Amino acid sequence: MTVAERATAAPARRGWSGRGACPTLGWAVLDWMAEHLPSPSDPSQPLVLTDEQAQIVLDFYRLDPATGDFHYRRARLEMAKGFGKSPLLAAIAIAEFAGPVHPGGWDAAGEPVAVPVYDPKVEIAAVSLDQADNTWSVVLSLLTANDGRAARELGIDAGITRMYLRGENRPGSMKSVTAEAGTREGARVTFAVLDETHLWLRSNGGTRLAATLRRNAAKMDGRTFETTNAPVIGLRSVAEESGDEPVAGVLHVCRRARGEPLREWPPERLRAELEFVYGGSWWAPLDRIMAELADPATDWDDALRFYFNLRSAGRSVAVDPRAWDALARTREVPAGSRVGLGFDGSLALDSTVLRACLADGYSFSLPGWSWVRPTGDAMRAWALAHPGEDWRVPRAEVEAAVADAFARYSVGLMRPDAAYWRDEITRWQGLYGEAVVVPFDTNSARQMAPVFDRWRTAVATGSHTHDGDAVVSEHVRAVHAAHPRGARADDDGRVPSVPVKGDDRRKIDGALADILAYHAAMTMTAAPEDEPSIYEVRGIAYV
Repeated sequence: MTVAERATAAPARRGWSGRGACPTLGWAVLDWMAEHLPSPSDPSQPLVLTDEQAQIVLDFYRLDPATGDFHYRRARLEMAKGFGKSPLLAAIAIAEFAGPVHPGGWDAAGEPVAVPVYDPKVEIAAVSLDQADNTWSVVLSLLTANDGRAARELGIDAGITRMYLRGENRPGSMKSVTAEAGTREGARVTFAVLDETHLWLRSNGGTRLAATLRRNAAKMDGRTFETTNAPVIGLRSVAEESGDEPVAGVLHVCRRARGEPLREWPPERLRAELEFVYGGSWWAPLDRIMAELADPATDWDDALRFYFNLRSAGRSVAVDPRAWDALARTREVPAGSRVGLGFDGSLALDSTVLRACLADGYSFSLPGWSWVRPTGDAMRAWALAHPGEDWRVPRAEVEAAVADAFARYSVGLMRPDAAYWRDEITRWQGLYGEAVVVPFDTNSARQMAPVFDRWRTAVATGSHTHDGDAVVSEHVRAVHAAHPRGARADDDGRVPSVPVKGDDRRKIDGALADILAYHAAMTMTAAPEDEPSIYEVRGIAYV
């Protein structure tokens, strides 16, 4: 019988029944887990997963009926805190190490055959030693419970940080790895757990570690399984960068609240939503979680992420990236329009951005109004073309763009950041007037705090729209809010904040330019009737 014939034969078989004619090794894996592994909550009982967890196993080990290959090359489990992610992945990791998890062809009835991996290389990865213990400690507990019964039966030498298969002709290892151990480029990996990837950032080595593990697994035709809570939007964690849309070959398991719960909801409504999110996780302490939700000290943004599995912007992110993206508009701004200009300039390492804003709160940039230091291949190409030089912001181009902005529009007010560009600002003041070009010190908390607060409020209320400029939007998503040293609450009880870079040190210059442009537009004077531009006064017509 050919593979194609087997794929269409006997539709009521156990491995195919009710699964849309898709075979899976999951049944063999589930039976193996129940036979060899103890329950984490009661080691005297076998490990029996909830229906939802079992479904995840069935899906992860699904096969292509024509080729017999795995349908998914990697998986992501994004669920609420306390769902049981670590115990589930610990059991899967042990199965990948010593159980029947690899396609071994088809039996006479056309059922898929599961066989162990020869020389398995299993890694449980995290960004720190403490975090790595989440899943690894469950692995160790499952193998050493009942006086080490599972480890003996499976022939596993269960060490504290590394495990091996015992016996002749049984190579294989399972270990815990962290970002602190380096890139691990080139290591052999047949299966890897990427644990709590909402904490994996570029700044702590998590982004690099995730990419390395996936490459190492790919060269061995291995697979990876990622666990995460709902990530904070804007941090660009591995979990966030994995996206939220379906990706071919990637199993994404996620159940969120059906709407955004509000703190003022009645308890019974909050409880019903928790029961939906946690599903069959009977061990989840819903009474305790309800008490946490009722505690005024609980940050509601954190509650939405951890208990209702909703992605949120986080407390320190200046604006919700979703709100910013929703305010993008395509709009024509006619020449001669009254605008405010914002400018944030650097020398070489940061970006330089010119930004305009109308009196109604719409901000925009023209092509060529941002200067960003090249990276990667672009930087290498630039270095080859300019041997012995270091890239710097092309100041002549910036001056030309500013001149173009004043020629094209009626500029009511320009607020440029004073650092690094004092000579140019002095020249602009001479050309356009000191009442029009007014320097702004973005490092002054006294100056910046009220301007920043006004900008954040405008974004939150939807009164500040924009053109969706890629550089500016990327920088807006990166900007965080921090309380300046010695800050005190105002009469309304609010503590002022200023824009700062996040821990990942991403650029925020475009955001600062937008903040300054919005401030300029909101505080500039109205255009006098029939006001000529400075160039028209000189007899120069703009084409």
